[in-house]
Amino acid sequence: MSTSETPFRRIKSELERIRGNCLYTAQGYFEAAKSAEKWGRLMVFIPACATAICGFLVAVKVGPQVLFSGLGAAAGAVAATAAFLGSPKAAADHLASARAYTALKHRADTEISLMTEASDLALLEARTRELSADYIRTTATDTPMANKFYEKARRRIQQGSAG
Repeated sequence: MSTSETPFRRIKSELERIRGNCLYTAQGYFEAAKSAEKWGRLMVFIPACATAICGFLVAVKVGPQVLFSGLGAAAGAVAATAAFLGSPKAAADHLASARAYTALKHRADTEISLMTEASDLALLEARTRELSADYIRTTATDTPMANKFYEKARRRIQQGSAG
């Protein structure tokens, strides 16, 4: 068995793989959360502003009253629907996933930083399996994110502006 194939190296490689997966996935979820929050706010703010403008135009009797009344009502309905359907819920879900992956990454970082060639291999393997199981549990329960957020996260990490 060569030096790179020792049980210690295999365990360390697995911990580094888990750490890397967590880093990229967490950053992807942070990107998705930022986007969901922005779009959630815009889907309430823009129609609410349109409602206010239409209401003002109707009040000062400028232009076609019926048209502005109808547009104001439609824009108000869009804003109310966006607020009710919980655009902020998607952002909160993505943020919770990002935090869960970040916590797993920190646990993997700790294991990697504390392990030595003299470490108890059985204990290291058990901790690695536990982290792997936690990663699988997290991936099974989080809200899916669009691939574009993972790609954005990958670019940011490679540029050194994330993580």
